[in-house]
Amino acid sequence: MVESSVETIESTEKKSKDLTIKECVHPLPNNCFPLAHQVAGHFFGKGRTKLGLLQTQDGLVLKPVQSPPRGEREHNFFKRLFLSDESELNQDEIALRSLCPTYRGSLIHNDIVYIKMDDIAYGFKHPTVIDYKIGRITYDPEASQEKIARQIKKYPPVEKIGFQLIGMRVFNQEDATFRHYDKSFGRNLSEDELIHGLALYYQFHQTPQIRAIKETIRKFEEIKVWFEKQRTYHFYASSLIVIYEAYLEDTLNEHLKHSTESKKNELNNNDLILANCLSSVRIVMADFAHVFPANDTIDANYLYGLTRLIEYLKFLISPEYKFQDVRIKDRNRIKN
Repeated sequence: MVESSVETIESTEKKSKDLTIKECVHPLPNNCFPLAHQVAGHFFGKGRTKLGLLQTQDGLVLKPVQSPPRGEREHNFFKRLFLSDESELNQDEIALRSLCPTYRGSLIHNDIVYIKMDDIAYGFKHPTVIDYKIGRITYDPEASQEKIARQIKKYPPVEKIGFQLIGMRVFNQEDATFRHYDKSFGRNLSEDELIHGLALYYQFHQTPQIRAIKETIRKFEEIKVWFEKQRTYHFYASSLIVIYEAYLEDTLNEHLKHSTESKKNELNNNDLILANCLSSVRIVMADFAHVFPANDTIDANYLYGLTRLIEYLKFLISPEYKFQDVRIKDRNRIKN
């Protein structure tokens, strides 16, 4: 298992395309290659099945359907949400469409079914990515006692924290490289250290991406509003994926430099207007293999985790927060 790895910007796409030749157990669909900015989940060429997320040149992600019942449940979730007429959906489901990557149908290649969806990183030059698994309960209602015990053992602090950091792609401006931190890194962080893991993602070790944090909080609070009302679904082991441009602060400052004086004043009064204008932060819900009917009840598990995550991010931009570099802990773990 890779705990952290470094890659140059130039090598990222080449590395993914090379895998289609060197590690191709399952012949890939035409014009597809392993997802270059993936941070968690099943990676192509690894694991038992060797199947993983793929991407296309024109902005799609292909996700292989898992074995039943998980894969069928996720695929049916997408099909209901995006192939149904609005008259067949309730208001919860109609609103949910905008929180998920748009479903673009499916593809069958060599007896493998792939779910096609929009790649939310498409168009970004240097996407910085993090995957949060939301909820203090990560097992679904059909889980066996053995499964429940395994899930609890993976990261006991989640019961209080309410979410997990299961992968991120962090940019280093000094040498223009990305470092990938996987779920082992996140689960090795204590309850007190987790905040510093989030700070690392937002580049507190170099230029803190404050605008990105503020925009993330704003969009998370919009999602929270939906969860406070909806009584259609309960989401277990589901993720929130956040992506922003690595050079966000520099990009926004450069944009301000070339704006008119009046425009500068307007934008400086509300950083979020500018950030939103440049599509600086993109967020989607992901991983729907464990979505169950809510039976007209609030998804308190997900809502708790999302609320706690927002609290962490607000503390991150408060004067009380003092950054500690947890990369040192990562290097020490790798050495040992």
